[in-house]
Amino acid sequence: MASIDKYIIKKLIISLGFVCLGMLSLAWLIQVLKMLDEAIIRGADILTFLKLTLSVIPNVLAQILPLSVFIATTFVLINLARENETIILITSGIKVNRIFRPFLYFGALSTVLLILFSLFLAPAGMRYAKHKMFQLKNDLSSTIIRDSLFSMPARGLTVYAQRKDDDNSIYGILVHDNRNSSNPITYTAKKGYFINENNSPKLILIDGSIQHRDLSNPETGLTIVTFERNEYLFSEFLPEDMNFNLDSSQRFLHELFNPKKDDIYAQNRLNVLWAVGHHKISQLLHPITLILLSFVFLMSRTFEKNEKNNSVLYIISLAFIFQLIDFFLLGLAQNSVLWVVMLYFLPLISLVIVLSYLFKNNLINLLRSN
Repeated sequence: MASIDKYIIKKLIISLGFVCLGMLSLAWLIQVLKMLDEAIIRGADILTFLKLTLSVIPNVLAQILPLSVFIATTFVLINLARENETIILITSGIKVNRIFRPFLYFGALSTVLLILFSLFLAPAGMRYAKHKMFQLKNDLSSTIIRDSLFSMPARGLTVYAQRKDDDNSIYGILVHDNRNSSNPITYTAKKGYFINENNSPKLILIDGSIQHRDLSNPETGLTIVTFERNEYLFSEFLPEDMNFNLDSSQRFLHELFNPKKDDIYAQNRLNVLWAVGHHKISQLLHPITLILLSFVFLMSRTFEKNEKNNSVLYIISLAFIFQLIDFFLLGLAQNSVLWVVMLYFLPLISLVIVLSYLFKNNLINLLRSN
């Protein structure tokens, strides 16, 4: 690889790193905030929370990578022009299409990264996050029973445990059930354990007492009943949806196009999965398309020194419109095959625009000239 290629590619990679870091920070924060409340409510430890937040990064990168590539390319081209490096290269006898070669390499590298993140790492990470959140939501023992903390799994219900061991043994238990305000009941026990059989979770209380009083009858005093063993059911606090369903972001490409016949959730959403699958494939054309758009429009201003600022605004507007159209096409593709085809036509149409601009501004001759 020539020195000029290494020089430009180094600039592109460094710029891409900074752009991705900036965009990833914001998008990642939004994803994390969605999980934070749920993780805190479910009593997830810091290690589990870190794994959850890291698992969504590949999906975020897959979404921002094409636009990040465009921004990095535009920044490098503007910087080369500002330092007059582009003019120096051309006046030294290097062809414009030769200058494009490192950008082409960069586009190929970006496409490989997009394949890796979009088709493999992103669905794997999102699937892990979905599976872990599903476990946390259905693990009532970690949600309700916490060491030396009061929890309120439902309005009017308070649960406290002094200590919980790794073997699921619980000590110093208090359950105050005030959902029926006219007849509050308090359970206390020295020891207990939490079990879940056939999606019927229950707290087994050992060596304790039940205290209740009928407040609707003022003449009734406090009633205390001791017991050696008692059960308190938590079935009604389970989430309504106990099924583990994978959304489109959590499926690999073959699962989007050919889901299992017994996957009722997927069979009812075949159009959505199909559209997302085609979008993932068509999106692989976006990096090189956006790089070419930026290169052609900005390089033309190297020879036409007027309206440089307008050319930058013009190319940014084109990229924004490109991304906006792609977003709407993804939604429309869920309803019609025609819009699925348009997902692939979008980058091709963009290339036609570039070629039209080349001929209109006579840039073809510049690309061919020495």
